[in-house]
Order: sequence, then structure tokens, then C-alpha cells
Amino acid sequence: MELRDVEICLGIQFPELFHTINSSGMMDYLRHSREWIEDKIANDMNYVWRGDFFGEGMGDCWLFAFENFPSACDELYECLNFDLKIYPERQSINPLYRLVPFAHRISGDKYCFLYEDVEQEPKIVVYGHDTGDVDLWATSFEEFLYFQIVVEVMDKDREIHSDYIKAHIQWLNDAHKRLLAETPTKDIWEQLPEPQGLNIWTF
Repeated sequence: MELRDVEICLGIQFPELFHTINSSGMMDYLRHSREWIEDKIANDMNYVWRGDFFGEGMGDCWLFAFENFPSACDELYECLNFDLKIYPERQSINPLYRLVPFAHRISGDKYCFLYEDVEQEPKIVVYGHDTGDVDLWATSFEEFLYFQIVVEVMDKDREIHSDYIKAHIQWLNDAHKRLLAETPTKDIWEQLPEPQGLNIWTF
């Protein structure tokens, strides 16, 4: 499945940066299932597991294969509707919001694009599958990537100048590139904003 097929299926438009990265070839692996990728790694000695596969495990973030986007959406909204039963004060999901999961953590929490009627560029939120909480993580996909790079360097003790990290830094805006070049990553890490709870419900 191609990215444009996902957009048509879900009736959305992914951020421009998402499209740009996809066009570069760094998302080619998402055209296949996770099982296909793991089988190629295990059995094909000529298959190169490129460290510049976009977002692969970066900051505990695993992107969904394109073919899995619709089922991930269905699963998310099943969870949200279940939350409505648990929290009776929540009447419904605010119709101004549309959540589209694009990645998950090992814990099962989902990173989602948050589309709003008045916004062109979706924000990034995290849906907590255990709590039902929705937290604002980043105001854009570019900012999300910047945060994930910082998390990856600090949590996994990666070198900021490694090929893997540099392959992702190339997609950042000039301000974020400059910060990573001029500021110790530890200082950036300590100043990252805390995710903020977001109310997506009507009461």
C-alpha cells in the first residue's frame, strides 16, 4: 500500500514533511508488513538493514506499516468508545477532533496525528492505552521528530554524530538543527516540555 492510498482510505492528508520523507525512500519499508521486514532480516543475507530507515525504533517509536493504518484507527476508536463507558461524564468525542495513529510505543501507547477543523498541520498526541489519557506531545510533525531525536540520544546513549541520527536530523528545520549542533543534548533534554493533557471530549 502506498501513502496516497492510506490518505484516500482515511480521508486525510498527512503533513508535508511526512510526504517529503516518504518520497526520499526512507519510508519504503513501511510499504511492507512488520512480518515481511523481520523475515527479510532473518533470512536474506543480501538484505541490508539500513540504519537510516525513518523512525525505526527512534525514541521508543515504531511506525505502522501503511497497510496497518486503517486497522490501527479502528482499534484506537474502539478504545476511545470503551473509555466513554468507563468515564460516564464524557458524553462523546469532540467532533472537531480526528485522531489518526501513525506509530506506537512498546507499551502499546499510540502516537497520533490530531486533526482539527481549523488546523492544516496536525498536532501530535499520545494516547495512553492503559489510562485513556490523550496528551499533547508536539505541535507539528517536525517538532515531534526533534523531540524523538533528543529522546533517542539520551535514552539509548547514541552519538549525536552517528549516521543514524544524522539521517534524521536532515529533516529538521534550521532552528532545531542549530540547537542540536550548538547545545549539549543533555541540556536540551532537561528543557523539553512535559506532555500536556488534552481534552478531546464533550461533557
